[in-house]
Amino acid sequence: MSASNIIGYADPLIIYPGTETAVKVSSSKRTFTSQVLRLLAGFDHPNAPPVSHQLVESIPKQSHKGKLQFSRIGSYARVDRWRGSDLDTADSLSVSFWCQSTLPEEARHDQHLFSSIDFETATGFECFLDETGSLRFRTGSSTEIQEVQLTTRLTRHQWYHLRFSLDIPACELTLEALAQGRDIGESSIFVREKHVFNQTPRISSHAPFVIASDSNLGRVFTQPEKSSSFNGKIDAFMVEKASGDRIETILKFDFSLDISTDRVRDTSNSCQGVLINAPTRAVTGHDWDVSQNNWSTASYGYGAIHFHDDDLDDAAWETSFTLKLPPDLKSGCYGVLVSNGDSEDIIPFFVRPDPNAHIVPPVALIIPTFTYKGKQRLSNLVSLHLMLIYSAAYANERLHDASRKVHFGEIQSTDKYFHILKDRPDLGISLYDSHSDGSGTCHSTLKRPVLNMRPDYCMWLFGGPREFPADLWFVDFLERKLGPGGYDVITDHDISEFGAPLLNKYRVLMSCSHPEYPTFHMLDSYKAFLGSVGYFMYLGGNGYYWVTTHDPARPHRIEVRRADQGCRTFGLPPGNWHHSLTGELGGLWRGRGRPPNQLFGLGSCAMGVAKGAGYGINEDLRSDSRMSFVFSGLEADSIIGDFGIVQGEHREMKSIALIIVWVPHETLLSSQRPN
Repeated sequence: MSASNIIGYADPLIIYPGTETAVKVSSSKRTFTSQVLRLLAGFDHPNAPPVSHQLVESIPKQSHKGKLQFSRIGSYARVDRWRGSDLDTADSLSVSFWCQSTLPEEARHDQHLFSSIDFETATGFECFLDETGSLRFRTGSSTEIQEVQLTTRLTRHQWYHLRFSLDIPACELTLEALAQGRDIGESSIFVREKHVFNQTPRISSHAPFVIASDSNLGRVFTQPEKSSSFNGKIDAFMVEKASGDRIETILKFDFSLDISTDRVRDTSNSCQGVLINAPTRAVTGHDWDVSQNNWSTASYGYGAIHFHDDDLDDAAWETSFTLKLPPDLKSGCYGVLVSNGDSEDIIPFFVRPDPNAHIVPPVALIIPTFTYKGKQRLSNLVSLHLMLIYSAAYANERLHDASRKVHFGEIQSTDKYFHILKDRPDLGISLYDSHSDGSGTCHSTLKRPVLNMRPDYCMWLFGGPREFPADLWFVDFLERKLGPGGYDVITDHDISEFGAPLLNKYRVLMSCSHPEYPTFHMLDSYKAFLGSVGYFMYLGGNGYYWVTTHDPARPHRIEVRRADQGCRTFGLPPGNWHHSLTGELGGLWRGRGRPPNQLFGLGSCAMGVAKGAGYGINEDLRSDSRMSFVFSGLEADSIIGDFGIVQGEHREMKSIALIIVWVPHETLLSSQRPN
């Protein structure tokens, strides 16, 4: 079974020499070994450079204890300290809120709306949708947890105001449900039902109060564990108790507050809660009326949180061992090779350049890109920066999964990572996948094993390397030409955090194969760099396309909101286009006046799945003295890239797009020719 394969992740993913990272491993064997590699070419193929990783001799091989680790996925809100013990004096209890169920009957697990149940002491209360979509309410008692099944059923995507009232002396539960009209002229529908428990409810509880999941706080298990999270939106959640004629508010949450954080604020008793696994905020609530479309300026309409049973922000695995890096380790791409005898995995991590280094690496690479001013000697000290643009956006994408609303393409090839991912839903989904309820994803995380960020990963859609394994060919080329220390590796995260001052250390910036997700600050940093000190080599496709936000306080997470334009696997509904982290409008950078063509010359214009085609050389430029160096060694060729593993561009097309932005001095060297 592929789920038993050894896999893992490093946290943090990006570190400095001389610092530490926690390596978290799932292994079916009791022991496993680790070795550290400097990653170079890693995709084994007759038409590819040979696999050439280098063992880091200064870090010895080690043995570690192993165990299986499975995350329990699904998002929820948890309140650890609340007045649950005060409920022992209550004569009655009321729990009320708005909710919109987005998958009432097909989740294949119980979906909890709220819970404070403590099974050990048989106390507390909770409500959930069972696997058939029926509402069930539980309370504690003197001997056991007792339960009633309600008859009211929730219609998918319809807003309901639910009020559960528990008369403790009478052992009676009343549900009042108001179904909000959805169509023009449709009236709301109100229903009431009552049920009686066999024993006096014991609702006082010392367990945390949880919204959208159960009160089981376990997050990591040694075997797969079903989610218990609710699929849908919850808005205006409130808990009240009555003692005699006195009514007290125990919890009252306004989810429209602190939207850019993982906090939920209780406005009654300051019993603050925390969101687990990044449910989607900045979404329309029960009172949204299209008059206000930006949550950061709206006065109402954004009091909901959308929870999902497949949300994952932090796998929360236990640390298997801590890796301490030597202080003299060169910047680059690295991996921890873990093996338990039955299977192995290479867990990637990236080493930033030493911030205190006084000497920048020399250029010994692609000198021809500078020679339009005349030949330069290789001894010229021009620094090179390899910018590793490997986005979290594609992490563990599952577009091959036909059971999801969003899927496409035929499976052309499968590797071990394909099968592991298929057997392990606990590794989460990507920004290209739909959630199990059909809604689009807005967040992705690096605090988990990212199986398509492996040096030997083979993309299922076309049977070749994509992104990270392809980018390692750039690294391999640089390593051979410049050697360790002859170039630096930094990441999107570094640029997002440190900006232009970091970039301005260098003379040349070089992109990798798919730099699709920049933040506003990153684009500003590139603009400042290009306007002052350096050169930029854009060697990718579909670059600088989607508006992306990144919070340095939660560096593992990015946010993307796919709005009403662009090549995309889904589009978010109106009212949900502004990012929760910053409030800025999502969608394409092109739609916000920052097309990639403006900075980098080319911009993505179309997408499809087909056999790749090579690029035809613009023959008129062979005799142009400014450009002739580009074609050195290609005198006998008229087509570039019509051979190899994937052959030219085969998925996402680029254009110069002079209508969008005028880029002076731009020259078209070659263009794609159909087969």
